[in-house]
Amino acid sequence: MGEQKRKLDVLEEEGRIQLLIPQDRMRAELIVRKPLSEEEISNFESVGEFLSRKGIVSGLKEEVLQDSSDILKKPGSYLLAQGRLPVRGKDGWVKLFFEEEVTKEIISEEDRINLFGVTRVPEVRPGDLLAEIMPPEEGEPGEDIFGNPVPPLRGREARIAAGKNARFSEDGKQVFATIAGRPQLLGNRITVHPVFEVRGDVDAQTGSVSFVGSVVVRGDVRSGFSVDAEGDIEVWGVVEAASLRAGGHIHIRKSFVGSGAGVAQAAGNVRVRMLESATIIAGGDVFIEEAALHSNVSCGGNLIVDGKKGLLVGGQVRAGGWLWAKVIGSPMGTKTFIEVGASPELREEYRKTREELERIQCELSQTEKALTLLLRKKAQRKVLDDRFTEMFTKLQVTHGLLSKKREFLQKRLNEIEDELSRRESKVLVEEKVYPQVRITIGNFTYVVREEIPYASFEVKGGEIVLGSFERPKVRLNG
Repeated sequence: MGEQKRKLDVLEEEGRIQLLIPQDRMRAELIVRKPLSEEEISNFESVGEFLSRKGIVSGLKEEVLQDSSDILKKPGSYLLAQGRLPVRGKDGWVKLFFEEEVTKEIISEEDRINLFGVTRVPEVRPGDLLAEIMPPEEGEPGEDIFGNPVPPLRGREARIAAGKNARFSEDGKQVFATIAGRPQLLGNRITVHPVFEVRGDVDAQTGSVSFVGSVVVRGDVRSGFSVDAEGDIEVWGVVEAASLRAGGHIHIRKSFVGSGAGVAQAAGNVRVRMLESATIIAGGDVFIEEAALHSNVSCGGNLIVDGKKGLLVGGQVRAGGWLWAKVIGSPMGTKTFIEVGASPELREEYRKTREELERIQCELSQTEKALTLLLRKKAQRKVLDDRFTEMFTKLQVTHGLLSKKREFLQKRLNEIEDELSRRESKVLVEEKVYPQVRITIGNFTYVVREEIPYASFEVKGGEIVLGSFERPKVRLNG
């Protein structure tokens, strides 16, 4: 029998070598600190036998083990075994059952009242399946260096959100439409937006239009008809004495000739080429490219009349921010009323608060007179009947309530006046402002008595000060 080989464990104990196995048991690394001589190597078992005794049987590095004697001859770190990592399965995904691209189609003659127009957007009906969440797949298991299986990694779950006009199935795996309209995937949220396009005019052939999404009118909006949209409204043609109401922005590419009855109301901005005898109400800015003639404009933001002509003549305009026009008024002295520095809502609250305060003050004065009269009668009588006492008590209660209400209204009125005085707003006239233009900024008013070129109006030192026009460094939003 051959001489029995010594175990490498002895060298471990002596600190000449060290076998490193991490906690996950996915690798075995041998550190040689003090090399062995050729003679010493012949007396020890092989590295392969050493690993086998340790139970390391999987992922052995054959190229290293075949030349194990050389490993022990020189210091260094040697990877002897590497486990097989588990493979993550395919992630879950969302399968869509609708197209997102807008396509063009020809409308037949018999569809003359088709509100979808030339541009056909993807369409679904209530109950249509919009999307399905596909489950992730299981991965492949791994194996550590001791031959033990390592559980596979399951793919990640897909996530989707049901937005407006969409709902999940009971198991949360499918999304269905709840209305007819256009489906869209924005981020990971599916929403159904009804979007309609009117190919020609809004008139007797179409009737008035009311949609929950955005509306595009390729033609005109005729007198007596209306377009309502929760989104934006865009009119390629002319708007007559009609009504437009949008939850977003309104853009009229041509003129808005309202004949004293047309109204355009938007929560956002309004843009129009030319405005005549019409009303605009906007939560944001108003942009008029050519002229605003004898119209009423009210906006929470800025009002800009800065096209080729840039005329603002007649009517009343109110802007919460700045007003910028090339020409305001006319050589004939057309009365034009301008208010800036407060939103129309704040000015309306100010007006109503003042009226209510005046009414309460009047009622309070009458109540005080009645109390004074009763006190005189009380002084003349030694014994008061129940009716007199009841009337006196009621008047006292009324007086107390009216006094508290007057105090509240006066406080609110002071707050509004303070806010109006602190707002920095201007009226900018790029070319000329004519007489009979009345400019109100906050609580202050300036009446133009003579023709003024290149002017600006702003509040300084408790009054409206006239200055020269300076183009703002930054163009107002729009």
